[in-house]
Amino acid sequence: MNSYIELFMDDDYPDFIDKYLTTKTLNRLKYVTQFCGCDYTKLYSPLFLYTRFDHSLVVAHMTWHFTHNKKETIAALLHDVGTPCFAHCIDYVFGDYMNQESSEKSMVDILKKDQEIQNFLKEDGLSLEDLENDSSFPILENKSPKLCTDRLDGVFHTCYIWLHAHSLEEIKEVYENMVILKNEENHPEIGFRDVEIAEKFASMVFNYAKELQGNTDKYVMKYISEIVKLAFEKDLISLEDLYMKKEKDICHILASNFSSWEKFSEAQELIRTEEEPVNRFYISFETKKRNTIPLVHTETGNKRIVEVYNHARNKYEELKEYKDSKYAYINDIEKLS
Repeated sequence: MNSYIELFMDDDYPDFIDKYLTTKTLNRLKYVTQFCGCDYTKLYSPLFLYTRFDHSLVVAHMTWHFTHNKKETIAALLHDVGTPCFAHCIDYVFGDYMNQESSEKSMVDILKKDQEIQNFLKEDGLSLEDLENDSSFPILENKSPKLCTDRLDGVFHTCYIWLHAHSLEEIKEVYENMVILKNEENHPEIGFRDVEIAEKFASMVFNYAKELQGNTDKYVMKYISEIVKLAFEKDLISLEDLYMKKEKDICHILASNFSSWEKFSEAQELIRTEEEPVNRFYISFETKKRNTIPLVHTETGNKRIVEVYNHARNKYEELKEYKDSKYAYINDIEKLS
């Protein structure tokens, strides 16, 4: 894991972030996995455990690399402090499949409960109000399909840690070609110097976005969300526990009370079908489409890769039309119990 994280650390290290790393608020994220519960089943085989803490650290270093802006870098480090255990699975608990924005608590609301971080912010010349508006941090947060550091790490770590589709060397080549450009709205956005490298990144986006629209990811998230709802109904856990307890402790509660958890944990195959399964817990729904269409510098100005490279345009069209099977299930899981 260190090799991955160190890839994004500049020689000009932002040591002002170090004091935040031992705070209770950030330390909680060491116990929230980045892949929304996908670490808990053999349907996936991540190279190593990657947590929301690791993601936050990488995004902070990326943001510093592109901006050398102290405020935006600190905001990047803290941007996920409101994430619950199992992350976007909990959006599914609320029926929010398409936006996946229902469960995350406000960064500022979380930080109001951490006096140590408030003291550190004051030392750094910041207030909670400085962190309230995402739109003031365009390199950290940007609406899809624009690129930002939060989304950039999502593409990289999915392709490397989760899918094993791209190497560290490929990620390094892509990352080192990135610069800040002005987009169509004349706002700063991460883009590329060279079309050829931008096209390599587009292939990473294809793998990332296709997987997150696919049934394996959807099944894992739906299963966990439904088991969590049952745990709520049985008063085994509360919603607030998801923001307070360690994810592994929640998993222990689920494993101790639901026999299907072991089957989910040991499952290595997802069965796809176009016919509605009988006597099986199955999925069949649409979810959020994640996508990024990078900017690239050309002799005639900054343009989206789909405007200047036909192969990339075709891949994005293929992604737009992609649909997994109508239904999917794990053979051993008949019902959630």
